[in-house]
Amino acid sequence: MILLIKLCIAVAEENANTYLLVNVESDGLLSAKDLVFTNVETDAEVWIRDLLTLGRAGARKYRLEALPAGEYYLSSIYPVANVNDPASRIQTKKSAGVITIRDSSINYIGDLLFKSRERGRGVRSSFDYEVNSNTLIAAVGAERESFQRLDIVVSIAGNAPVLVEKSLLGL
Repeated sequence: MILLIKLCIAVAEENANTYLLVNVESDGLLSAKDLVFTNVETDAEVWIRDLLTLGRAGARKYRLEALPAGEYYLSSIYPVANVNDPASRIQTKKSAGVITIRDSSINYIGDLLFKSRERGRGVRSSFDYEVNSNTLIAAVGAERESFQRLDIVVSIAGNAPVLVEKSLLGL
């Protein structure tokens, strides 16, 4: 039991210095409510929940989530048609792009653009990642101490991670 508690504390301490910075923009009939990223090696899942609050009045336009370093891919999107009307889970494949999360860093994976369009009797959806300097600037302004303390990495799916020079962000 003591070993298990020590292991949990060690994992929590490791995660306390490694973060995923993400924003989700939904365009179309559906909105992305929850995302699931799966670790390529361990199949461990990291859930990012309640994304519908992003960008609402007074709310932040990004999420900063602690997670273990490693390689991940977006494995599922849980969309909703409106707050009380969930739609079917959308599963994605690793081939859509692997994201490298570096230890002791804030890892910006770009804004996830989730699009959905009506097609005949169903809805067709797609997603992509796009770097948005406004998301990064908003996060730096609100989380300045964390950005000063940790490395900042841009890690867009399918691309090698790039270390960001802090002076470019006014740090």
